[in-house]
Amino acid sequence: MGAGRSTSGSIAAYARRGGAAAIALTLLALVACDLWVAGFRGWWDRHSLTGSIVASLLVVGATGLIFDEAIARHQRRDRATSVAVQGMILYAQARQAFRAVVAEIGRASDSDDALEQVRPLANMVLSASPSLFDDTQARLFLDRLQRLMGSMIRTLAKPPAGGAAGDARKRLETEMAQLQASAEPLRARLPAEYRSMLDEPLV
Repeated sequence: MGAGRSTSGSIAAYARRGGAAAIALTLLALVACDLWVAGFRGWWDRHSLTGSIVASLLVVGATGLIFDEAIARHQRRDRATSVAVQGMILYAQARQAFRAVVAEIGRASDSDDALEQVRPLANMVLSASPSLFDDTQARLFLDRLQRLMGSMIRTLAKPPAGGAAGDARKRLETEMAQLQASAEPLRARLPAEYRSMLDEPLV
């Protein structure tokens, strides 16, 4: 479904650009003919009503395409910000889950703290995935997040011991660093006052 919406949006954008290019080329051709082709200029002089109608239609078409493109750009900008906000909400929860899971590694006694952080993260990912999938940068972020979440779930399902605990911690830290890198482009879309969450220490 997400891929279908993305394809439809691309087709609409290409159609707008193609229409704008066609109108621009038509206007250039008419101006060139009017300047350098005497017979063409004379024909339009004898058919002033037709010339006025054609000129009006071209102006209306160009205006409509410009207005449509302006609206589309505004919508894309709003959507980009909305996607970034969703991504940062997921990122904040992923950081909490990461801290809890890392703290759980090597702990002698069992605790449900980490599981209580991972469970809501999984639910949030399921809800936000359709919105993030349409955005190229958000889709990469989503892929990194799913990888990290899978590693955290495996770590909790089979707690590592001994030397394996250190390896598990390193793997999670590497995947968390990759997630943070993929979150940077989303953070850049937000106002400066909302970007500080990525600068906080993980542990």
